[in-house]
Amino acid sequence: MLAFGDRGEAVRDLQLQLRAAGFDPGDIDGVFGEATRSALEDFQKAHESLKVDGVYGPVTKGALEQALVIKQTETTGQAEAAPPTPCDPATWTAFRALVDQIVGLPVCYGPGRGLFLDGKWVVTQGPGGMGRESWQSVTGRTYPSFHCTSWCNFFLGWLLRYNEDFTHAGNIPSLFDLCEQSDELHEADDKERYRGYGPYCTAILSDGSTYARKQFPKPKNQYVLDMQELYDRRAQLPTFLVWGESTWRNGSWNMWHHTGLFAIDHNAPDHAMYRIAADGYQGSDHRWSAQAMRWTSIDTAAVKTYEANIIFRAYGVKSSDQGIYGRDRSIAPVTLET
Repeated sequence: MLAFGDRGEAVRDLQLQLRAAGFDPGDIDGVFGEATRSALEDFQKAHESLKVDGVYGPVTKGALEQALVIKQTETTGQAEAAPPTPCDPATWTAFRALVDQIVGLPVCYGPGRGLFLDGKWVVTQGPGGMGRESWQSVTGRTYPSFHCTSWCNFFLGWLLRYNEDFTHAGNIPSLFDLCEQSDELHEADDKERYRGYGPYCTAILSDGSTYARKQFPKPKNQYVLDMQELYDRRAQLPTFLVWGESTWRNGSWNMWHHTGLFAIDHNAPDHAMYRIAADGYQGSDHRWSAQAMRWTSIDTAAVKTYEANIIFRAYGVKSSDQGIYGRDRSIAPVTLET
């Protein structure tokens, strides 16, 4: 049972479920405050069988889980469901040009986080600003770079036109915090400040097929999807999805240790699906791996390489009915620090 004043992961899960069901609990912060209680009461009012007391007990829990099952079936689980609005052609063209820049030059794994400077997005060599070239890589040189979460943060800032509001410096919070919090300034654990993308992102719920294959418990892992489910449902998913990845190692899941982006071309006959991520490592000697970022096609063969030991927690990026993303600004150009 959860009630006003409670804190923790269980409250965070409740907030995510309320948001997925269409009831706004405010920030996804694990704090059962006024906004969460109000959202829960609104959910209870919408179901005649429930007592409107703002308490998350067994009866309300069962009703919310059932509502999510029904909502998921209605919106994404049926073959006849309407496909999402395709990305607007100008945005898709700009995105493919961004991909060509990143993989063609290339951008490699390292501490760069990118920034918005003088009306342009800049893929930086190092963290926090221009000219940060004191770090080491296995190649002995520095280069324009991203690590995995900084790439996702940069992409979302670029796509959603955050521009001058983009927060790039320091250690940004987890991808899940970025996709769940409001676009106001928040403090991360290390006292850096960041803006979330919560108004523009929505968690993707499983349709149940991942559970059947992986035998995960319900409802705790209703946001966990395997590669097969994502691929099977690609025609009904948003154009852009950022994800956290867990890998099965030595008998347990290495939880959410990697992040990246899926892109789905809804104008292609087969809804072609792609992956782009910064894959690499920083070794115990503090040198960065210098692995180039990769753009790969996801097909049935690729699904098999992921299926055995990788799961995802994914967030779709919302667009307007015209396939436009974020704020009322033009997409700014991207350049690489040289």
